[in-house]
Amino acid sequence: MEQRLSQLQMQTQKLAMTQSLRQSLEILNFSTYELEHFLREKQDENPWLKVRSKGPTLISPQMVQQQASHSSYKDLLYAQLLDFHLTDELIYVIHWLIDDLDEYGFLTGTLAEYASWTNKPESIIQQAIAVIHGCEPIGIGAFSKQHSLILQAKYHDLSSETIHVVTNHFDLFISKKWKELAKKIHISLEEIQQIADTLSNFSTSPLQLITQHQVAYIQPDAYVSFENEEFTIVYYGHAFPQAHVDKTYSQTLSSQIDDETKTYVLNKTKEVENMAIQLKWRKSTLQRIIHEIVHSQQKYFTHGTSNLVPMTMTDVAERLEIHESTVSRAVREKYLQTQTGIVALKSFFSQPSVDDVSAAHVKARIQFFIEHEEKNKPLSDQSIVGLLSIERIHLSRRVIAKYREQLGIFSSSKRKRFERKDL
Repeated sequence: MEQRLSQLQMQTQKLAMTQSLRQSLEILNFSTYELEHFLREKQDENPWLKVRSKGPTLISPQMVQQQASHSSYKDLLYAQLLDFHLTDELIYVIHWLIDDLDEYGFLTGTLAEYASWTNKPESIIQQAIAVIHGCEPIGIGAFSKQHSLILQAKYHDLSSETIHVVTNHFDLFISKKWKELAKKIHISLEEIQQIADTLSNFSTSPLQLITQHQVAYIQPDAYVSFENEEFTIVYYGHAFPQAHVDKTYSQTLSSQIDDETKTYVLNKTKEVENMAIQLKWRKSTLQRIIHEIVHSQQKYFTHGTSNLVPMTMTDVAERLEIHESTVSRAVREKYLQTQTGIVALKSFFSQPSVDDVSAAHVKARIQFFIEHEEKNKPLSDQSIVGLLSIERIHLSRRVIAKYREQLGIFSSSKRKRFERKDL
């Protein structure tokens, strides 16, 4: 009986804090750019909300950089639909399918599932998918990476041999079992290499082809300098806005207002007060984390990237007595302006390696070795172990393999290129 009572109490507490906590975490997760847009929308909804930024502006405005924005790919796809003559039913299904695209731009359901979910016949679903396939980038709305490459290969009129390989032997091709593939379809390794080179110009993540051309500005949240043997952190005002009740708007209201209007005003002013608390918490949390990063990574700021100290989000969370997920949200798309450039807060975190050398440094060395290897005789993981040991970095082959995979680099057998040698 006591156990049931305890469970009920926990559920009630969770429900009571969910809405406020959810918005607090959402605000913490926002980049400065996203926060500006969020607050602008909130001001349009709530005439009592006044947002102000206090504090210094950018030390060097020219150092503001640009980054890809992933927010409006749907609008770009919707705009292309104007080129088609579509019924209201097709438009409804197409919008539904676009909303279901995953992070790569692929559809995740089957025809039968979409028919069931939209309550439309499969013939309509097929027509809607065909329209999406006619949008750019080609490959959007595919059901898989293979399907996306097939769509792109056909659109660009590639050779029948290329289309045959991608359509019927994709597993052998993508896993680079080219000798087996060459025997199976009776072509040379050099011809397969040419097919691979051609297909390397296409994307297996069509959504990235949309988002990579959109631009938003990176606005650093703080400036870190080191002068006279001391670190200084300047927190920019634009990164930490404050919310206030706009009293001038309240003064325009008549003193004789009905109860319904009075309730409306109270609710709106309460929203502003909650927003003020949430922004204050965001500011405090982010500034504490930035201070901890600068304190822990002093060698980085004085001697460069190679001196990055191994540090995890768990480490920072424990020192500040907050949850690890809070650190993760706080550092997302937040940046420091330093004397050498703009750096993402996320880049200061890594998993430590055995010799107290940061994983970021080890990965940089692995990347360097592989970029400079002989393409027809690529380095094995064990060879990389040997090269790192010369630099007094002693890691196992398994760790090297893990870091290589995290970098998105294939094993040596899959990196090998087959080139036709000049006679």
